[in-house]
Amino acid sequence: MNDGTDALFSVRGLTKHYPLTEGLLNEAAGQVRAVDGVGFEVRRGETFGIVGESGCGKSTAATSMLRLEEPTDGAVFFDGADLLEYDAEALRRFRRDAQMIFQDPDSSLDPRMSVGKSAAEPLVVQGMDDRKRRRRIVADLFERVGLSAEDMDRYPHEFSGGQKQRIALARALSVNPKLLVADEPVSALDVSIQSEILRLLSEFQSDLELAVVLISHDLGVVREVCDRVAVMYLGEFVEVAPTETLFSDPRHPYTRTLLASVPTPDPAGGGPGTELRGDVPDPSAPPDGCRFHTRCPEVIPPEEFDLPQSTWRRLLEFRKQAEQDAIDLDGIARVGVLENEDDYGGLEEPTADSVSVADLKRWIRAEYDLPRTIEDERAESVLSDALDAIVGEGPADAIDRLSAAFETVCEQSNPPLERIEANHRAACYLEEETRSESGGSTGDGDSNS
Repeated sequence: MNDGTDALFSVRGLTKHYPLTEGLLNEAAGQVRAVDGVGFEVRRGETFGIVGESGCGKSTAATSMLRLEEPTDGAVFFDGADLLEYDAEALRRFRRDAQMIFQDPDSSLDPRMSVGKSAAEPLVVQGMDDRKRRRRIVADLFERVGLSAEDMDRYPHEFSGGQKQRIALARALSVNPKLLVADEPVSALDVSIQSEILRLLSEFQSDLELAVVLISHDLGVVREVCDRVAVMYLGEFVEVAPTETLFSDPRHPYTRTLLASVPTPDPAGGGPGTELRGDVPDPSAPPDGCRFHTRCPEVIPPEEFDLPQSTWRRLLEFRKQAEQDAIDLDGIARVGVLENEDDYGGLEEPTADSVSVADLKRWIRAEYDLPRTIEDERAESVLSDALDAIVGEGPADAIDRLSAAFETVCEQSNPPLERIEANHRAACYLEEETRSESGGSTGDGDSNS
């Protein structure tokens, strides 16, 4: 089967889920959605970058697209042929055309095997029986990556981290591949060594017309070497664009936040920009709707409210805490009493029932960084009623009121990866609002590329 494109490597709807089990009988208890429908294409000589926080699924995507792990679903085409239909022999032949550099060279080099033998191993797997020829090839590669042929008979523990990554590069290139997948190839190296490894990679790519998939959390590295970049969050691509377009005109809030977090060399230039609140959600239970909305600094408020983004963000977080039954009234009362000893000095063991309702509501606002009074009267009325319910009738009534009023479109459904302009896509309802205001088309939605 042919994928019908001129791409060397094409990934469509790639999914990798891991089953969760519990109990002595290992009963099914859900699944971790590590990679959830990503797609892209890479042409010969092109470098495609995948960037995102640790734990977003980048490395799993790498191993799944090369069938080092079997994907749960999706399609992967190499030179027009469906990789997922390969039998064992076809997959072995494919390994000659596609190689991987792993993030940790220590774990990918056998400590009991000389580095020369490690680098020659792909040649052995591909059936090259001539030992002298293997040594000649590896010796030449060692020289080209800045090592000596004499290093071939030494062992991994005798090399620095940068030297081990050079060995890993030599091993990956020993079979003259067409595709190289590099998973954080310079993340553990000093900046000067990083530059050397990236220079070597660029030289080999130019000489061999390699297609490269570079996986990294380092935006500086991605900007230096990649032609196009996909930004990944919680198993999904949220933006895909040419590198310079992504850096000059990021269209997804997560991308903007990542770029704002990059340190600047100018001390007077200020620190990082927008700060992400909260942790990456559990991939076994991703949030409904846009997966980034629980942390997004630009989440869309309901149309009927006129609220600053900071206030709306805090209201949404407060609502989530209420829904999770995480509002500890007794704990808030204890802190409030400690900070107001003049009013409650004789109270030895304060609880929510032992302080005034007005004080408790005020302390709840302080605990969740909510304004003492919200300027939008309708929003203030909803919050005030919810606080009355929390301290009186119970959290269930408060949840109903908060959920009915403070639901965002961002949690109703997951936005597709929509075309913004040529070669630029983003998955965000803010882009839909922009297109609607300008009268533009929404484009041809595509969740896979």
